[in-house]
Parts: sequence; C-alpha cells; structure tokens
Amino acid sequence: MGLRTSVVVSGINNLSDARYCAGMGVDIIVFNLKLDSPERVSSEALKEITGWVSGVKLGGQFERAKPDVINQYAEDFNLDYIQLDTPYLIDEIEEISRPVILKVFINKDTVESELLEMMELYAPVVDTFLIYSNDFTTIDETNNKLLKSIAKAFPVFIGFGLQKENIGTILSKIKPKGIGLLGGNEIKPGLKDFDELQEILEEIED
Repeated sequence: MGLRTSVVVSGINNLSDARYCAGMGVDIIVFNLKLDSPERVSSEALKEITGWVSGVKLGGQFERAKPDVINQYAEDFNLDYIQLDTPYLIDEIEEISRPVILKVFINKDTVESELLEMMELYAPVVDTFLIYSNDFTTIDETNNKLLKSIAKAFPVFIGFGLQKENIGTILSKIKPKGIGLLGGNEIKPGLKDFDELQEILEEIED
C-alpha cells in the first residue's frame, strides 16, 4: 500500500492512531511531547507505543522545551524528527540533533512577502515547514495564491483545510511536499474513531 504524497500525522498520543497510521503508509507520526499539554504522551506510554509500531518514522512535537531537553527525548526514544509548534530562534534550532519540522501559522492578515522572507531565513536549518491556520478552515481563492507561492519556494506540508473532496485538487494545484493531519484521543483505550483520518488517507491511496 502506498500514498500519493508524503503524510505527517501530528498529535499522536495513543497506540491505536500510531498503528493505524503505520499500516496506512504514513511517512511520519509525531507524538505530543509538549511539556504543559494535558494530552502529552508520558515517557512510559511513548516507550510502549514505539515498541509496537514499525515501518514509519517517529517524531516528537514540542512547544517551549529547550534544545537539550528535546535532544534527550530524541536520544531516549529514537526519534527521527522534531516538530516545533512555536517559533524558536535559529541558533536554538541549530542545536537540535534531528531534522526539524517547523509549524508556521498563516491567517487573513499574513503578508506574502514577509512570510517568504521569514521562511527564507529559517530554510537552512529546517527540514520542512508545516503550514497551519486557525483563521482559515478551507483552502480557496483567499489563500490559494499564498499557498502556491510558499509550496513552490519551500518544502511544505499543508496542515489545514484538508477534506476528502478537495485533497486531489490541493495536491495537483498547490503541489506541496505533502500534507499534515492530526491524530486524536481514543474514545476509550483501544477504541478509536478513524473517520477523519481514514477518509483522507483512503482518498490518496495509490
């Protein structure tokens, strides 16, 4: 089984999501390791989950942790990638021992030239940018041009506005490196509603 584009799934905090994503051919699953998040994966749970999945790259999702703390997690749990959900200084990113996925927020006030300039500064120390928005819920004429511009200039995952109905158009028109999806909480241990993930992943199966 293969997918038509690269996929990173962030916010993983349970074995059900991790195994499902690995089985579907997702490239990277990113565990929520944000120190002050109520949905953060404990070290014990992370060790157990990573022992049950294979064939997929592992990432850790951080917000304000120092580079030495991040590097310790990467070493202890054999993480392949680090996802930063908040801006870090360039010299801090340079201290991180794994390739970095940097989350970049856009909204209706985003100025294209300023965004491209910022991404240009970070590009040498970042593996990929994950484009996210709390403002936009869909991808349409209000943000299509901006997304095309940044996807042409940099390796980006589109992480918002993705639906079964528009995913094909996004891949063909915007041409991102890949897409970013979100995991979620289990209803109860071992019981998971995969509807949202499943619809999109099945739509981009080869």
